[in-house]
Amino acid sequence: MRLGIYGGSFSPIHNGHLLLAESCREQCGLNEVWFLPAASNPLKQDVELASDAHRTAMVELAIAGNHAFKVSPIELERGGLSYTVDTLREVRQIVPHAELFLLIGGDSFASLFHWHKIEEICELATICTVGRPGFDLNDWGRLPEVLNEDQMTQIKQHFVEMPLIDLSSTEIRRRVTEGRSIRYMVPRSVEKYIETQHVFRNQPTHV
Repeated sequence: MRLGIYGGSFSPIHNGHLLLAESCREQCGLNEVWFLPAASNPLKQDVELASDAHRTAMVELAIAGNHAFKVSPIELERGGLSYTVDTLREVRQIVPHAELFLLIGGDSFASLFHWHKIEEICELATICTVGRPGFDLNDWGRLPEVLNEDQMTQIKQHFVEMPLIDLSSTEIRRRVTEGRSIRYMVPRSVEKYIETQHVFRNQPTHV
């Protein structure tokens, strides 16, 4: 099985996340994509997230009807900082015969040099990168200092194309706190969940 692993805060999940996952599924020939809400992102510890239960529920609503998409609670159950290398090790134990593909956006690509044990991550999974507005996938920064030529080539061979949609969970949270529309930014089911469950209503607008 070719298995895509897509981790993130998903606070909330939005249409850009879903399009990224579907683009990777199609272009990389993935059998399944697992969405893994993070317990605590090491690079986003200053962001106030919705509860684990709310984030999981929103992902489940967003992916309903797509049989290739699943939600996995392994990072939430493990707790603490959600280091990708730990997640991939755990997934490897759960499905030892699967070929793993790590799905990331251009913003994550720009920070790969700072990821914990990025060399081992590249050994455990193939990184599939999707461009995002404002991030140049030709700018490798300091990555060549920590990755070998084969790893660099593998990453280059798995750049995934999709329409550039400038959506962010931060902006969606801000719009909710300001009482503004998020229609067409998130699936309708997620929009209604946020409305009825009053998610993000009491958060400060700067997070």
